[in-house]
Amino acid sequence: MAQDTLLVCILCRASHTEEVQAGLSEGQSLFNQLQAGLETSDEKYPIRLQPVRCMGACDRACTAAFMAPNKLTFILSQLSPTDAVPDLLQFSHQYMASSDGKVPYKDRPVTIKQKIHAVLPPLPTNP
Repeated sequence: MAQDTLLVCILCRASHTEEVQAGLSEGQSLFNQLQAGLETSDEKYPIRLQPVRCMGACDRACTAAFMAPNKLTFILSQLSPTDAVPDLLQFSHQYMASSDGKVPYKDRPVTIKQKIHAVLPPLPTNP
């Protein structure tokens, strides 16, 4: 069974300075904090968190994407490795609960509303 996935670029280095864990890129710090948040979640089937070595948006770091078969793909950029985590975790629950990935705009957390870089349609399925 295919699973909803949250991709996070672990090589992202934000252009602005933020306090992150010593020696880690902002992307790796974001990934680590999301991982910790998912481990403490009471969600029976949490979203699959997957590190990516590059998402090609270096000038818009930190970058993440929500994706699943037959669902919209949300690409987010310029995420704060410290402030974005609660909103990303909240949106992961909303995204997984939606059969097509269409979480109503009014229900999305602030970070999601402000940091959307692109929303892609699902890949077409063969007839």
